[in-house]
Amino acid sequence: MAKSVEERVLGLIRGEHLVRRGDKVLVSVSGGKDSAVVAWILAKHAEELGIDIALLHMDQGIGEYSQTALKTVKTLAETLEVPLYVHNWEKEWGKAFHAVAKRLHRAPCSVCGVLKRYYQNILAKRMGYNVVATGHNLDDSVGFIINNLINGQVEYISKLAAVLPETKLTVRKIKPLFWIQEHEIRRFAREREIPVADKNCPFQKLAPTYKIRRAFDDVEAARPGTRRAFVRNVMKLVSGANHDERTEPRACKYCGAPTNGDVCAVCRMKLRVGVEPGKIIMPERVV
Repeated sequence: MAKSVEERVLGLIRGEHLVRRGDKVLVSVSGGKDSAVVAWILAKHAEELGIDIALLHMDQGIGEYSQTALKTVKTLAETLEVPLYVHNWEKEWGKAFHAVAKRLHRAPCSVCGVLKRYYQNILAKRMGYNVVATGHNLDDSVGFIINNLINGQVEYISKLAAVLPETKLTVRKIKPLFWIQEHEIRRFAREREIPVADKNCPFQKLAPTYKIRRAFDDVEAARPGTRRAFVRNVMKLVSGANHDERTEPRACKYCGAPTNGDVCAVCRMKLRVGVEPGKIIMPERVV
């Protein structure tokens, strides 16, 4: 099983050109199994792939959970012998992210998702990395598709891919575990003794995608291969859609992040909670 997962991930990386020789790859690590496995595989094969990698961890300030996650990613970085950078949200916002979410009257998972995507891109660009790798897997893709269908955000599904090419405002984004299921990743991490945090985010079960993913477990158990077929077929459907009328994103007037208006979503959040928009505290190297 472990060998199969590693070979399939490397096959995707090479077959769809997720990385190229000379790339500087920043792996976004949470302390969980998915991002840890991505970091482990990329670090192990960095020389043959011709890439340099470093880890980026976002300290969300969620008490014991965040403390455990930070300790785990430090161990991971030391094991892999790669640099680790930590971005502390509380230092930049003046409060933990769930307190920001409460002030904005939004669900914690909603705010967390926006902030993670924002910082992965803008920090990578400012640190000189041209690729961001995340631990999104096949189960995540199922949740992403169904959640966006429920919310009527069909256009977002067209962004579902193992690699999103770089633009003037964004780095390349890759998902090496795109076709790997969660239970395979869990087993791989255990067999290879990859450092993984033993605590889950206390807000995890509040996320709509979590409930969708768990509901799909029964479907997969009854018809093995359903997840893969579902994602493949949806990707075929959206690949033929006409997206010519989309507005090309502009740079946020405060921070330069992509936005359809003058101000990006994160800078709008900062304005609402009284934090200076555009000001970003750079990550600290801890390993």
